[in-house]
Amino acid sequence: MKNRLLSVIGFCCSVLFAAAVQAGESVEELLQDMAKIQADPKAHAAAITQGQERGILCFSCHGENGNSKRDYIPNLASQNAAYLFTQFEHFGNGIRKDYVMSKLAKQLKDDERVAIALYFADREVKPREQPKQPTAAGKDLYYSVCFACHGEKGHGSKEYPRIAGQPYQFLETTLLNFLHKNNDRAGSPMIAVVANLKEEQLKEVAAYVSHMP
Repeated sequence: MKNRLLSVIGFCCSVLFAAAVQAGESVEELLQDMAKIQADPKAHAAAITQGQERGILCFSCHGENGNSKRDYIPNLASQNAAYLFTQFEHFGNGIRKDYVMSKLAKQLKDDERVAIALYFADREVKPREQPKQPTAAGKDLYYSVCFACHGEKGHGSKEYPRIAGQPYQFLETTLLNFLHKNNDRAGSPMIAVVANLKEEQLKEVAAYVSHMP
């Protein structure tokens, strides 16, 4: 009886959430829907439930709680939901390219992408040991180059990702890819941001950011 009741509740929550996300909407309209869902406790809870169910495809790399299992893979925990959803769209339409993510993004429906983004945004980043300690030089570079977009605490916004607490290896690789103009991120404004920095400076920034809470 208890299991049947839980199934009914789960079905009702799914219906409630799905009703908030309409098929065939534009990215901007879906982001507006997401904001409305976040403002509605019942719809938000339903979205998180669906996100946990559909996000199982992400868990093997990003972890069930959004803390990645490998240091070259980013955490999704506490990431900005709107940013996560937008990146799904970018992988789906080819703006960003990744062998796994590009295929996965195309398989998910609009409401599933919204739900997964909301689920991971609701998780908490867990501190992890990092291979490189932060330095004053890395801190100075962050507050002179990075904070204008990513924020004083590195938590970003709907346009810019949360970078605080990301694995050092992921941050270093990503920044060096921008520096060397990797084709997978050819349209990113980060290429211009890091153009005048040296590899060692980017490694110092990565070390500082990886230790930000």
